[in-house]
Amino acid sequence: MHKFFYGNNPHSNKHRPTPTLRPVNISREQLRDFRTLLSDPRTSEKIKKRFMVDKAGGYCSMCGDIATQIASYNMDGATLVEKYCDTCLARGIN
Repeated sequence: MHKFFYGNNPHSNKHRPTPTLRPVNISREQLRDFRTLLSDPRTSEKIKKRFMVDKAGGYCSMCGDIATQIASYNMDGATLVEKYCDTCLARGIN
């Protein structure tokens, strides 16, 4: 979304907002257990979806993996909140 709006819009002179990052409170052991539960074929999709929202902190905005970082963008009068995994964050979100 950011590349499309800010990179391809020649009429916009707005700067690209920088995100404020904060980690999701998940330990490495919990993250490993979450991945084991989500990869189990006996667990239904409904339970997996509810688990991701309630316990794991949500999905990554780019790839759909377990989110480990929360990015907050301060825009004109609003705050956009997106969640990212470590892999997508290393690739760069801006």
